[in-house]
Amino acid sequence: MAKLSGITAVERPPTLGRRAYLQIQQAIRDGSLTHGVQYSENELAESLGMSRTPVREALLTLNREGIIVVESQRGFRLRELSKAERQEIFDLRALLEGFVASRLALNATADDISRLRALVDAQQRLGVGQESEFLALDEQFHLLQSEILGLERTHATMVSLRGAMWLIGFEALKLPCRLEAVVTEHRAIVDAIEASDPELAANAARQHLANTAAVAL
Repeated sequence: MAKLSGITAVERPPTLGRRAYLQIQQAIRDGSLTHGVQYSENELAESLGMSRTPVREALLTLNREGIIVVESQRGFRLRELSKAERQEIFDLRALLEGFVASRLALNATADDISRLRALVDAQQRLGVGQESEFLALDEQFHLLQSEILGLERTHATMVSLRGAMWLIGFEALKLPCRLEAVVTEHRAIVDAIEASDPELAANAARQHLANTAAVAL
């Protein structure tokens, strides 16, 4: 059978369940949903302007990912991460992101470096009161690195760890000047990648996560 060429796949719009998932994710990231509060599934569906079905689908996905706890007939709440779980998350991120940064230092193109720098520049333009936007850019910066390298399994693992980071993201930005420090640390990672120094890049990535963990823990 002949292969078809010149035909591109139709990009499908996200399902209602996916849209609900992304909106709940954003609500967690920007602090609209907080720890210690029991939320109603019905009220959430009403706020999102959706029926309960896609909202329930999104909540069950978040429950499987360990982000929320769904309680029968009572709604849901954000999951509380223990100190040991938080430490494990940062330890895993340090291993993976140190590896990714070192690989990038050997393989990144000028365009790759420009894309990373653009995200850091965008972060630098943000300030107090824009933590949600800052965290969104932070997520893009970290995930773009494995995406550039085409490391699918590493990328998927990093995405799952970022889900847990939604629960502690704001806490890591509470100290004065932490926003500025993150930008400086991100620049150090990109500088090391541009210098084609894998050891320096890995160390910069690990140090950045150690500094973030010191705040979040």
